[in-house]
Amino acid sequence: MNPTKPHSSKVRKPTPFEFVLDELSALDLHTRPMFGCTAVYIGSKIVLVLRKKANTDQDTGIWVCIPDEHVAVMKERFGMLRGVSFFEDPDSAWQVLHETDPAFEETALQFCSMIKKGTPLIGRVPKQKKTRVKRRIKAIK
Repeated sequence: MNPTKPHSSKVRKPTPFEFVLDELSALDLHTRPMFGCTAVYIGSKIVLVLRKKANTDQDTGIWVCIPDEHVAVMKERFGMLRGVSFFEDPDSAWQVLHETDPAFEETALQFCSMIKKGTPLIGRVPKQKKTRVKRRIKAIK
Protein backbone atom coordinates (compact mmCIF):
# COMPACT_ATOMS: atom_id res chain seq x y z
CA MET A 1 0.00 0.00 0.00
CA ASN A 2 1.24 3.47 -0.85
CA PRO A 3 1.42 5.50 2.40
CA THR A 4 0.93 8.81 0.55
CA LYS A 5 -2.46 7.83 -0.83
CA PRO A 6 -5.52 7.59 1.42
CA HIS A 7 -6.77 4.07 1.97
CA SER A 8 -10.37 3.28 1.17
CA SER A 9 -11.95 0.46 3.12
CA LYS A 10 -14.70 0.09 0.53
CA VAL A 11 -14.45 -3.12 -1.40
CA ARG A 12 -16.06 -2.94 -4.79
CA LYS A 13 -18.58 -5.71 -5.27
CA PRO A 14 -18.46 -7.63 -8.52
CA THR A 15 -21.02 -6.55 -11.09
CA PRO A 16 -23.90 -9.01 -11.16
CA PHE A 17 -24.88 -10.67 -14.43
CA GLU A 18 -21.69 -9.55 -16.20
CA PHE A 19 -22.70 -11.52 -19.28
CA VAL A 20 -25.05 -8.60 -20.04
CA LEU A 21 -22.13 -6.15 -20.10
CA ASP A 22 -20.14 -8.56 -22.27
CA GLU A 23 -23.06 -8.79 -24.69
CA LEU A 24 -23.40 -5.00 -24.95
CA SER A 25 -19.67 -4.21 -24.93
CA ALA A 26 -19.54 -3.21 -28.62
CA LEU A 27 -21.89 -0.28 -27.91
CA ASP A 28 -21.21 3.06 -26.21
CA LEU A 29 -21.59 1.34 -22.84
CA HIS A 30 -20.91 2.74 -19.39
CA THR A 31 -22.12 1.90 -15.92
CA ARG A 32 -22.85 3.86 -12.76
CA PRO A 33 -23.76 2.81 -9.25
CA MET A 34 -27.47 3.28 -8.51
CA PHE A 35 -29.44 2.15 -5.42
CA GLY A 36 -26.55 -0.18 -4.54
CA CYS A 37 -26.89 -1.76 -7.99
CA THR A 38 -25.25 -1.21 -11.38
CA ALA A 39 -27.03 1.05 -13.86
CA VAL A 40 -26.22 0.34 -17.51
CA TYR A 41 -26.20 3.20 -20.01
CA ILE A 42 -25.86 3.13 -23.77
CA GLY A 43 -24.83 6.62 -24.73
CA SER A 44 -27.07 8.94 -22.72
CA LYS A 45 -29.87 6.37 -22.29
CA ILE A 46 -30.28 4.26 -19.20
CA VAL A 47 -31.36 0.82 -20.38
CA LEU A 48 -30.93 -1.65 -17.52
CA VAL A 49 -30.07 -1.96 -13.85
CA LEU A 50 -28.30 -5.10 -12.67
CA ARG A 51 -29.27 -6.04 -9.10
CA LYS A 52 -28.23 -8.91 -6.90
CA LYS A 53 -28.63 -8.55 -3.15
CA ALA A 54 -27.61 -11.27 -0.71
CA ASN A 55 -29.98 -10.18 2.06
CA THR A 56 -33.14 -10.21 -0.07
CA ASP A 57 -34.21 -11.71 -3.34
CA GLN A 58 -37.01 -9.21 -3.89
CA ASP A 59 -36.38 -7.43 -7.20
CA THR A 60 -33.10 -9.29 -7.71
CA GLY A 61 -32.40 -9.64 -11.38
CA ILE A 62 -32.35 -7.27 -14.31
CA TRP A 63 -34.40 -4.11 -14.18
CA VAL A 64 -35.47 -3.03 -17.65
CA CYS A 65 -36.11 0.66 -18.31
CA ILE A 66 -39.14 0.89 -20.57
CA PRO A 67 -40.60 4.16 -21.84
CA ASP A 68 -44.08 4.65 -20.37
CA GLU A 69 -45.82 4.27 -23.73
CA HIS A 70 -44.26 0.81 -24.28
CA VAL A 71 -44.77 -0.84 -20.87
CA ALA A 72 -47.97 -2.66 -21.88
CA VAL A 73 -46.41 -3.98 -25.09
CA MET A 74 -43.30 -5.23 -23.29
CA LYS A 75 -45.33 -6.87 -20.50
CA GLU A 76 -47.49 -8.61 -23.10
CA ARG A 77 -44.43 -9.77 -25.06
CA PHE A 78 -42.49 -10.78 -21.93
CA GLY A 79 -45.11 -12.07 -19.50
CA MET A 80 -42.56 -12.74 -16.78
CA LEU A 81 -41.84 -9.02 -16.27
CA ARG A 82 -43.08 -7.55 -13.01
CA GLY A 83 -43.04 -3.98 -11.73
CA VAL A 84 -40.09 -3.25 -9.47
CA SER A 85 -41.54 -3.26 -5.95
CA PHE A 86 -39.29 -0.34 -4.98
CA PHE A 87 -41.53 1.89 -7.13
CA GLU A 88 -44.80 0.34 -5.87
CA ASP A 89 -46.41 0.39 -9.32
CA PRO A 90 -46.86 -2.86 -11.26
CA ASP A 91 -46.98 -0.90 -14.51
CA SER A 92 -44.06 1.44 -13.85
CA ALA A 93 -41.39 2.14 -16.43
CA TRP A 94 -39.09 -0.14 -14.41
CA GLN A 95 -39.85 -3.82 -14.87
CA VAL A 96 -37.79 -6.65 -13.39
CA LEU A 97 -36.73 -9.91 -14.98
CA HIS A 98 -36.22 -11.94 -11.81
CA GLU A 99 -33.06 -14.04 -11.65
CA THR A 100 -35.11 -17.13 -10.67
CA ASP A 101 -37.09 -17.05 -13.91
CA PRO A 102 -36.41 -20.30 -15.81
CA ALA A 103 -35.66 -18.33 -18.99
CA PHE A 104 -33.61 -15.63 -17.21
CA GLU A 105 -30.44 -15.73 -19.28
CA GLU A 106 -32.24 -16.35 -22.57
CA THR A 107 -34.60 -13.41 -21.96
CA ALA A 108 -31.74 -11.16 -20.81
CA LEU A 109 -29.95 -11.92 -24.08
CA GLN A 110 -33.16 -11.04 -25.98
CA PHE A 111 -33.16 -7.66 -24.21
CA CYS A 112 -29.50 -7.19 -25.16
CA SER A 113 -30.31 -8.00 -28.79
CA MET A 114 -33.14 -5.45 -28.78
CA ILE A 115 -30.82 -2.82 -27.26
CA LYS A 116 -28.14 -3.54 -29.88
CA LYS A 117 -30.73 -3.05 -32.62
CA GLY A 118 -31.71 0.32 -31.14
CA THR A 119 -35.30 -0.59 -30.29
CA PRO A 120 -37.35 2.28 -28.82
CA LEU A 121 -38.94 -0.26 -26.42
CA ILE A 122 -36.00 -0.18 -24.01
CA GLY A 123 -34.20 2.82 -22.56
CA ARG A 124 -34.75 6.47 -21.89
CA VAL A 125 -32.66 9.55 -21.41
CA PRO A 126 -32.87 10.45 -17.71
CA LYS A 127 -34.22 13.84 -16.78
CA GLN A 128 -31.45 16.31 -16.12
CA LYS A 129 -30.91 17.15 -12.50
CA LYS A 130 -31.45 20.77 -11.75
CA THR A 131 -28.14 22.40 -11.03
CA ARG A 132 -27.76 25.26 -8.68
CA VAL A 133 -26.75 28.46 -10.30
CA LYS A 134 -23.89 29.99 -8.44
CA ARG A 135 -24.31 33.68 -8.08
CA ARG A 136 -21.47 35.98 -7.45
CA ILE A 137 -22.19 38.89 -5.27
CA LYS A 138 -20.14 41.88 -6.18
CA ALA A 139 -19.25 44.19 -3.40
CA ILE A 140 -20.22 47.76 -3.95
CA LYS A 141 -17.18 49.98 -3.70
